[in-house]
Amino acid sequence: MTVPCRRSAALLEPFTDGELPTDKVVEVETHLADCSCCRESVELNRALKASLKRAVTEESAPSDEFARRIQRALAAEGKREAARSERREAADRGRPLAWRFIVPVAAAAGATLAWGAFEQQNKPQADERVLTSMATSTPGVTASLDEMIDEFVSHHAESQTPDVVEPSLVRKLEPEVGVPVRVPSLQQYGLRWEGASVVPVRQLNQRAASLRYSFDGHRVTLYVYNSTQFPLRATLEPRVVRNMPVYVGSRRGYSIAAVEKRGVGYAVATDLDDRESAELVVASLH
Repeated sequence: MTVPCRRSAALLEPFTDGELPTDKVVEVETHLADCSCCRESVELNRALKASLKRAVTEESAPSDEFARRIQRALAAEGKREAARSERREAADRGRPLAWRFIVPVAAAAGATLAWGAFEQQNKPQADERVLTSMATSTPGVTASLDEMIDEFVSHHAESQTPDVVEPSLVRKLEPEVGVPVRVPSLQQYGLRWEGASVVPVRQLNQRAASLRYSFDGHRVTLYVYNSTQFPLRATLEPRVVRNMPVYVGSRRGYSIAAVEKRGVGYAVATDLDDRESAELVVASLH
């Protein structure tokens, strides 16, 4: 083993996991360009991680019955929203609500109870409240959350120098954010770590951690925040990814995807499509 190889050996594993600071990444990449042995080692490590990821993904794939339950619940929610619109229109016109909308309202109430049973049955995979919690939000809360999402998008669109570039120092942001903050390894998705900052959420007088990544000319921002203060599920649309409830939406051409786990919220802002954003935010939990 050459001297450069010995110097780089300890850096190859964190390099593969995307956990090196920028200066070390440049050092390793320069070495890999000249050393086929170390390059093969990195490629093998990446292949092993990709194989493990595929195995875990296949093992955790949702059953057909689970997918059908989710589809039925979402369909019921759509009918309930249609019934609300009809009630508002009927009130404006001063006439009774059409009978064809009364049955969907009752069905939607049943769907809400079904979601409660779903939470208990699938608690290991999804321990957050899904659709029923959305009914508790008020217009004022929803408006504040919409403004918060706009702030996330605005911060994502700006090119700012991060406060922290060393992944091991990111935990020092936790006192300001109020929740645990860690750097997920997203290198297997082609994302490269850039750094982290703390961003204010003025509407709610709170703060969130902003973790920046780059991907093939795209910017990806992962926000970590207190989900008890920022219940984004109340203003985004629910869907399921890998048995996890994910909440998605879009603002000004950017997609937003959020998940919540034990009081900690994770939200991804990207210019990718909402399916890719949803996959990335779920991957940030692992």
